[in-house]
Amino acid sequence: MNRWLTWTLLALSLLLHGCASTLQEKDALVATPYRVADNGLIVVQAHIDGRGPYRFALDTGASISVLLDVVGDELGLTDVPGETVVIHGLVASGIYPLLEIAQVGLGDEDWINARFAVVPGRADSRDHFDGILGIDYLQRYAVGFSVTDQVLRLYSPDAVAKRSYKGWTPIPIEPAPVGDSGASLYFLSASIDGQSVRALFDLGAGRNIMNWQAASALNSNVSKAAAEERLSGVLDSAPILAWFRAGEVTTARVRWQDETFVIADLDIFAAIMRGDSPFLVLGAGLFGQRDFIIDFARQRLLVRVSMDELAEPLP
Repeated sequence: MNRWLTWTLLALSLLLHGCASTLQEKDALVATPYRVADNGLIVVQAHIDGRGPYRFALDTGASISVLLDVVGDELGLTDVPGETVVIHGLVASGIYPLLEIAQVGLGDEDWINARFAVVPGRADSRDHFDGILGIDYLQRYAVGFSVTDQVLRLYSPDAVAKRSYKGWTPIPIEPAPVGDSGASLYFLSASIDGQSVRALFDLGAGRNIMNWQAASALNSNVSKAAAEERLSGVLDSAPILAWFRAGEVTTARVRWQDETFVIADLDIFAAIMRGDSPFLVLGAGLFGQRDFIIDFARQRLLVRVSMDELAEPLP
């Protein structure tokens, strides 16, 4: 075999090998267990100024990270004088003070001089987490979730190659500013039973959620909620008005079947909607069913799927 052909075959072999899988576990900057709380949130443990561990929910629907005031008081942290931030929570909004934390440690990664919004602690929230790690923290990395062993891995953004990977399907996510602060959240295009709907990618939502406009457009499979059923957020809770059962939810080529949605009137819809249009919130309850990676740098999710889980065949 001539030398040119040998090198060509070697290059092809390396290329195919590189496409066969995605990020290597050994390349992770952090590998730490996570747990799924009763409300569906993904929770990890981190240290604050060397103390803890404290429980933090991961939330791609939060543009700024959050600490409950009871934890700040426990640690003796003080607010930044004269500085506040508007928080658009899932079910409520408000203006809250800021504090600066010298060091937040997750595994071997330290976030230095991190600014957190301080919100009132509620008993039911405290049962699940002490704070929230939002987009301002997560987008520093490529974030991988392994459902099999329930491990969160943080990678350098450069560790994710620009190509797709065999067995992983890319889903485009689009950053868009929300509210008056200029902070961005991430959105994607989805389809419910054939109806196209815009959706927020929100790991802070343990349930799938839709507004009344989306439920009206689908016009079927709606059942009234019990009077005492409520949807909880970090700031408050809101009544669940009804439930919707979707036969199929798809985004890009990924398909989920027989998914349930909460129907509710929420503050977040007013903050992020453009006009009176159907809208969804898709988060941990949906994406947490499979291994997935958030590749912020290339504005995509990578979701591990089998051939029978694809909504359409690969080209």
